[in-house]
Amino acid sequence: MLFIFSEYVKPMEVIVDRIENNLVVVELDKGRVMTYRIDKLPSVKEGDVLEIDSDTKEVFVNKKKTKQRKKKIKKLMDKVFVD
Repeated sequence: MLFIFSEYVKPMEVIVDRIENNLVVVELDKGRVMTYRIDKLPSVKEGDVLEIDSDTKEVFVNKKKTKQRKKKIKKLMDKVFVD
């Protein structure tokens, strides 16, 4: 019997941890990190959520998830650092 998998494969998501010289250090799951040359990526900033297409290997900044993540972190920081 032949099975054909036509399900959509979700792009891999990584977080820009830091930018050092010409390298972008991204955080994968479970604390693993990976580096990319900055000239191989779109314009990125620390904290951006990047999506890597599993087929084409293209990298995109997910602005919506980046905004959600920054909002969530701000809420957590506001709880910790009370005025």
